[in-house]
Amino acid sequence: MSTEFKEPLQTGAVRFPPSGEKPKKLAIYLHGMGGTGETNAWFAEALQTVMPDTVFYIPDAYEAIDGNEEARQWFAIPKGFKDEWLAIPPAKMSPELHKRFIEMYENYNPAALKVAQYIRERMDYHGIGAQNTYIFGVSQGAMLALQLLAESDLLADKASDGSLIPVAGVMTIAGCLLNAQAVEEHPSQSKPEFVMVHGSLDITVPYRAFVLADKTLFACGEKTETKVVWGRDHTFFEKEALREILRLASRWEKQAA
Repeated sequence: MSTEFKEPLQTGAVRFPPSGEKPKKLAIYLHGMGGTGETNAWFAEALQTVMPDTVFYIPDAYEAIDGNEEARQWFAIPKGFKDEWLAIPPAKMSPELHKRFIEMYENYNPAALKVAQYIRERMDYHGIGAQNTYIFGVSQGAMLALQLLAESDLLADKASDGSLIPVAGVMTIAGCLLNAQAVEEHPSQSKPEFVMVHGSLDITVPYRAFVLADKTLFACGEKTETKVVWGRDHTFFEKEALREILRLASRWEKQAA
């Protein structure tokens, strides 16, 4: 991953703690394809019921889909890309397939850097460090979050002794790694906690790709917890798993700010 930052995201939605008090924690929610920050703000509001001291930012994805500003994506999907490719370890792909697969990873890279800068700016603005910062993502937003945090330490802080302080938690819903090989070659050294939620019948972001992501993270020494929503496909998203999502997120409110 290149580390050249570009202009940060500027639009979307924000939800401050309902108490009106200064937030103790920061959360960024990266929505899925086809939405905006405002259309997904309800999810941040639901999460605030278990994380009431947290300010939630829900930025708009980077690109308008076919010029429609009300339907956005973080990065473009190459023409002819097949979802099942996400379930194949890159090292086992044919050269031609690998070349086409990497196109999406190359599309992801500038969006990920832009998101990383946006999050850093929010951290600085609120004076909230990595140890009190949380990342949530759904579908394409989950894929971006998972890849970014699994293969880089751009959002980690550095302690006085030189060690890395990871973000406090990463929750992905219906997502997977965009490039498992990149994570294997240079995994995150800060080791944030990954919580991954996925539907067992998902074929849009294939369940087998979710399994590959979990295996890759585990093999690289990352901290993972998985929750399978049995009998559900990609359309379950947040709502049908909301009770479990809130249960999983509630642990983070108990962590000392």
